[in-house]
Amino acid sequence: MAYPDDGTVQTWLDALHGLNIRLKKMFGCYCVYCDGVAVGWLSGEVFSLREVGLDLLPAGLRRPAPGDSIQEIVIPLDEYAAPWLPKAVQATADRLKADPSRRRR
Repeated sequence: MAYPDDGTVQTWLDALHGLNIRLKKMFGCYCVYCDGVAVGWLSGEVFSLREVGLDLLPAGLRRPAPGDSIQEIVIPLDEYAAPWLPKAVQATADRLKADPSRRRR
């Protein structure tokens, strides 16, 4: 994993404007929190959103299989302005808050 440059971080933050977003450096990337819940990672130019079974994601995104060790959906930088993205981030946080067993320790 690699830290994204400042411009890339700002692009993703602008895309999520209006949400309660916080970033924390860890493991060579940024952990992305929404409403205090870890919802994904910023690494290089991609945002990896935790898989929680949302129906509103576009079909073109690769979703992990149930048995995959990494349960994240990689979203490329060219999707930053997609109207579904902020909704997906908020919905991910809401699902994780509603089901604490899905949260990472």
